[in-house]
Amino acid sequence: MAEKTYFVVQAFEKKGKRLLAVQPTQCRSDDDAIGRAERDAKRFAGVVAFRQVADDETGEVLDEPVVLARHGELPANMADE
Repeated sequence: MAEKTYFVVQAFEKKGKRLLAVQPTQCRSDDDAIGRAERDAKRFAGVVAFRQVADDETGEVLDEPVVLARHGELPANMADE
């Protein structure tokens, strides 16, 4: 099993009262994801950056995601805990 850490930024657009996810962006590191989230926060209703470890071969998630940054309006399941 080959573990890989993924660094992802997920942005959301506001359509009426709904938040719609746009295509997620993969980043190279925590700092890269945090910086991208800060920049994207100026263009989108909400943004969350996180890292997650998964099996690179099967895609199986091995750990819970670790939130690196949150900005703006997010779906309830991604809001501050």
